[in-house]
Amino acid sequence: MAARYVTELVEAFERYAGRPAIGGGAALLTFSEALDEVHRLAGALAEAGAGRGTGLACVVAGNRPELLLVRLAAHLLGARLTMVVGGPSAYGLEFLLQDCRPGLVVHDMPVPETGVPRLALAELVARAAVRDPVPVPVRAREDDVARVTYTSGTTGLPKGVASTFGAMAARSVDRPEAAGAVHLSVTSLAERAGGRCLEQLRAGGRVEVLESFDPPEFAAACRRLAPVSTYLMASMVYRLLDHPATADGVPGLRAVSYGASPIDPGRLREAVTRWGGRWRQGYGMNEAAVICRLSPADHDAAVRDRPGLLASVGRPAPGVEVQVRDADGVRVLPAGSTGEVWTRSAAMMSGYWNQPALTAGVLRGGWLRTGDLGRLDAAGYLYLVDRVKDVVMVDGDNVYCLPVEAALTGHPAVAEAAVVGRHSDLTGEEVCAFLVPAPGYEPGDRVAAEACDRVVAALAPYHRPTAVFWERELPLTSRGKPDKRLLRQWAATRSGRPTPGGR
Repeated sequence: MAARYVTELVEAFERYAGRPAIGGGAALLTFSEALDEVHRLAGALAEAGAGRGTGLACVVAGNRPELLLVRLAAHLLGARLTMVVGGPSAYGLEFLLQDCRPGLVVHDMPVPETGVPRLALAELVARAAVRDPVPVPVRAREDDVARVTYTSGTTGLPKGVASTFGAMAARSVDRPEAAGAVHLSVTSLAERAGGRCLEQLRAGGRVEVLESFDPPEFAAACRRLAPVSTYLMASMVYRLLDHPATADGVPGLRAVSYGASPIDPGRLREAVTRWGGRWRQGYGMNEAAVICRLSPADHDAAVRDRPGLLASVGRPAPGVEVQVRDADGVRVLPAGSTGEVWTRSAAMMSGYWNQPALTAGVLRGGWLRTGDLGRLDAAGYLYLVDRVKDVVMVDGDNVYCLPVEAALTGHPAVAEAAVVGRHSDLTGEEVCAFLVPAPGYEPGDRVAAEACDRVVAALAPYHRPTAVFWERELPLTSRGKPDKRLLRQWAATRSGRPTPGGR
């Protein structure tokens, strides 16, 4: 049986044939024009060796609409697709291109030589352009591996997450409101944004792709395309809040989804109250897709009289079960207790690519252990505390990084904070903080000490960072998360300034 995820996309492109579908720059394709391009690309990819069950790696540095068409063409063929964001934030690219075992590498940037045939994206597009748009039947099947998506590698080498076409169908969200707004895509199409755009198109809505994110350009696009929905990373929300062109509002912006990394509740409240519109948060991971959602109604309630909700990642998404378990993963903990988050749904991965031992360590009895620490309240809202591997052990006490980061950003002079641990001869490990100054404030020892005082007041003395480093901006992974692997390296090689009052 042909994969439903792919057949429904093709049917949607046929159903909405005359509507505008995909735009980027001056170009705008209708659904029928886009489907013709997909068939041409599928023919060119097949001629280059891609087919059902073969690996196709696509390494991109840019954010171009063609990537959506290449993705759909690969799905038509039933190829096992791995899309990679190249550039400075890429980690372990040579390892990844060997590990995913591709039969073909498509790229728009230099890639390592691994003995696998390579094809420049521009050349692929040129080959497709001279072909007739002969319809390609859907060759993908439900149980075929649709994608191998790699984790960011912040705690070691990246891991390949294998997802079947059946799981991809379970991950898809119906978006009945899509036809009423243009979805403006500003994050990499090689990541979650690609799936969100396909959901928009499946519902008959238009997608517009921006090459890069810039607050004035984003605001101009929102005004031009209004009404607009979009997906933002936390760092993008902060940049919009801090830029004079967008601080007080973004005309034309109707709906915002956000995720990828924790967001500061105080800054989120600023954005919701200043900009208005409908806000939705999604908490998820490559291994499980969306696990919980904080709905527009939750955001409205938070602004009205329940501010604590903005510190939550919401309640389980439809079809998803969530439990908080003890360290052994055996006992389900009661509401209010902190433990590891476990989840179960049809959207979960089939396993880590070619790593059965790692798979067995996280998939147990149909449940997935997420590696996130959190607690559920009596109403079913999930509050994340930290990653299991991000806990800093200070004199045998657990220091969770997220609460420390939240306390630090409570200081008006601190726009962003990231906390990691490093070795200490005195306490085993010590807490190190990387801070970004808020606009209009100068970094310095006094501000660092005041911010650290807030940590002690909110938590306990042993949570206080013993070293503070000021940065113009935090290094981010391709998924928009603070790159804690790199920050740990920085902390290990820098002396930093001690903060008075620590243990």
